[in-house]
Amino acid sequence: MAEMLKEFVSNELEKQVNEKYPHIKNPPCMYAKVINAMEKGDLFSYTLKILDKNMEVNNDFPEVPNVKSVLQLNSGDIAVIVLLYGGSDIFILGRCVS
Repeated sequence: MAEMLKEFVSNELEKQVNEKYPHIKNPPCMYAKVINAMEKGDLFSYTLKILDKNMEVNNDFPEVPNVKSVLQLNSGDIAVIVLLYGGSDIFILGRCVS
């Protein structure tokens, strides 16, 4: 009986997180590798590949094209990014130097 209750609570909690708070499944700040960089006037446009905390490609995310920024990065650079409000809008904080 206790195991059934534990499983019910676990399933309900997972359902609530998936429906109401999907943004807490991923950290708000992450690393991303610059795959492609283009200058467009005063802005730069990047294609990014999200990395995990070990700087390995995170296959849970597809490549993200057309990320615009005023910061100049080069292909191959590692950027620190923020997913604004848990959504898919990416803001580049800067280049990782470590």
